[in-house]
Amino acid sequence: MTDSSGTTTTFAAGDPVTYTAGSTIAFGGVQIQISGTPADGDTFTIGANSNGDGDNRNALLLGSLQTANVLQGGTTSYNGAYSQLVSQIGNKTREVQVNSAAQTTLLKSIQTAQQSVSGVNLDEEATNLIRYQQAYQASGRVMQAVSDMFDVLISLGR
Repeated sequence: MTDSSGTTTTFAAGDPVTYTAGSTIAFGGVQIQISGTPADGDTFTIGANSNGDGDNRNALLLGSLQTANVLQGGTTSYNGAYSQLVSQIGNKTREVQVNSAAQTTLLKSIQTAQQSVSGVNLDEEATNLIRYQQAYQASGRVMQAVSDMFDVLISLGR
């Protein structure tokens, strides 16, 4: 125990410690100070918690699980398993992205091939339209010539 003047007093284990207001009591790496005025018969006991309530042993044990090989038959830790999971997800994500890009390229290629076979080429259609129009006009001239010749033949025969 260290009192307010900085003087340290050591007591044997199990011996009662006299209380001095403002003094620091140290035990097992823990330091405490008690304030206030105790009444006659008040006691304060510092000791190890034998059944584990209220100390940090469970937290320390949980913390040690982070790196202990307890998964996959004792061959990997939680950190290792998490790293493997993140790696697998990353690899699968990249695989899906690559497959998606390949399928998109394939789709565009198929659409282009389909359009080249069944699509409408406006230049070609305009050319065909002009050709059909000229053929129609030529047919009309032929019919006019035949009609004129028929009229001449009829007039000769009168």
